[in-house]
Formats: sequence, C-alpha cells, structure tokens
Amino acid sequence: MSNTIMTVFGEVPIEKEYQWSWVEEYFTPLRELYENPDTTEIFVDRFDSISIERNGRLEKTPITFDSNQSFQDFIIQLSTALNQPLNSSSPILDARLPDCSRVCATLPDVTPQGATMTLRIAPKQHIRAEQLVGFGALNQAMLDYLIEAIKAGKNIIVSGNTGSGKTTLLRALARYIPLTERVIICEDTQELYIDWLPYAVSLESPKRSDSDVEMKTLIETSLRMRPDRIWVGEIRKSSAADAFLQAINTGHSGCMTTIHANGCDDALSRLQYLIASQGMIDFDLAHKQITGNVDVFVHASRHERYGRKITEIAEVSNGTLIPLFKFNGTTHIPLKNDK
Repeated sequence: MSNTIMTVFGEVPIEKEYQWSWVEEYFTPLRELYENPDTTEIFVDRFDSISIERNGRLEKTPITFDSNQSFQDFIIQLSTALNQPLNSSSPILDARLPDCSRVCATLPDVTPQGATMTLRIAPKQHIRAEQLVGFGALNQAMLDYLIEAIKAGKNIIVSGNTGSGKTTLLRALARYIPLTERVIICEDTQELYIDWLPYAVSLESPKRSDSDVEMKTLIETSLRMRPDRIWVGEIRKSSAADAFLQAINTGHSGCMTTIHANGCDDALSRLQYLIASQGMIDFDLAHKQITGNVDVFVHASRHERYGRKITEIAEVSNGTLIPLFKFNGTTHIPLKNDK
C-alpha cells in the first residue's frame, strides 16, 4: 500500500490527506491557472487582484477569491499542510510545494493592502542549453564558452535580477558536469533538481521556527561530504558569501552560485561588500580573494522590451574582469579579448 497520495501539488504523505484536501478546496480559483502549461508564475497582490506571467509577460486575470478572508484562509491552510508557521508573529511564508513549485505568501501584518502570494510554478520539463540558444537568450558562441568553462572546472558566478533565468541557466549547464563527479547542491529552497547526475546530493535549509540551519551551515556541511563541485542556489547573506569563498579557496573547482546584481562588475562589488562586512578582511583583500578564486562572471537580465537574456559574460584575468560577450539591446556581440 502506498504511503502517499496524489494532489494537484504533487505527492503528499497519506497522513496529510485531510490537510491537503482543504488546501485544494481553497485553491479552486487558481487551479486552472496553475495547471496551464504556459503559466510560469501566479501573483495574488490582493484577493481581487490576480495576475500571471505567461511567455515572459505579465497579464491581469479576471479571477478573484471571494474575500480577503477566504484567500487568507487558503494560505494559512497551506502553511499548516507544509508544517510551517504563518501568523502575526511569523507573517511571511517562503516554502517549496511537493511538486517543487515555490511559494512566498504574506499576511496583512506586513502587506497592509491584504494578504499576498507569489507562486513560481515548477517547470514540467527542464529547459536545455540548446533551447536557450533557440529562444535567443544567448548565442552559440556564448554557450560553447560556458560549456567549456563547466567542463574545465571553472568557478562561475551568475548574477541577475529576480526572474531573469539564473536558476534555469544553472540547471541547463549542469548537463555538462561529468557524470563521474560528486556534486553537492546547497539551496534555501530546492529548485535546481539536477537529479540526472548519479552522485548529486541536495541540501536544503528548512524555513521552520524550530530550525536555525542557514546557507552558511549547508556550505560548511558540504565540505565534509567529499564534493568534487559545490553548487549554491543563491547567495544572499554575508555569512553565505564568506562560506562560499572559503570553499573555493580550499581547492574546490567547478563551483557555481547566483547573486542578485545589476551586472558582472556589480556582482563582484556586491560579493566584496558581503565578504568585507563580515569584518574579517577589508574591501580590497576581499576583491583579491574573489578574483583569485572566481574565474567567470555571467549576468542574466529580464527586461520588458527583450525578455530574458544573458547580457554579459566576463572572465577574470590578473584581478580584472575582462568582458567577453555583451548584449547591446538588440543582439549578442563578442568583445575583443586583449589578454
């Protein structure tokens, strides 16, 4: 007899059947949007203001919940099913659904207009690197360069704004990791799912009131798991930035992570700031350590005019970022490399 049951959100433990049945009941207004293969994100800005992202564009929908209370009941029931607190003392929910979709919900304590929810729907099929070229996100020369960088064990930082395709790029490039290597993946909320690698292990920091596991802890734990490569979903805190730098500074190659920034130069500066803010080393030494251990910076961007693009690739040489490729707003162009 199976210990799980199937819901619209994927498989859940059978002992949670009652709780998830109520979640599905409350979820009825959004179910059609959720099951539409073209929908990538659902935004509930108020119970009566719901929009979606489809094909990289925002669209308003006529769909509403009956009231703010009915919508709030839904997200509270969802938090209960996920065993994560959502109340006045802890008014923000950041969690992963059983089907790997990611949800961020808030109560009116922090969003005065009413409860909100952002639901990033897990892709039904993973996009491959060749498809990114077909979509125009980058050109073949850029992809060839990144594939060689992955195979050569280069340490890579991918920067970009929210929803720019950073995780999609990491997942696509993971196809070129040699199958003989052991990869430890550290994420706040699991999104990469590179489970085709035979020696991949995923670590996730649970967002529960009874857990104090942070990204720093995951990275430090990964060092004790004999990794060939360490991939970190995203660096947000200074402690995580420092732990990642320490990992690649101790002989680990082929490591990769993402960070929110406005370009390759800005990503380097942001990493410097995060590491220097730990108080152990100054800003200039942080720059030296980063450029001495990171080989490649990649920037992804999401723009209303041109959609999602890899807008810049730069290589580190003698402590300096050397731009190799740039998107000029119309096309990707190679830049002269004077190394």
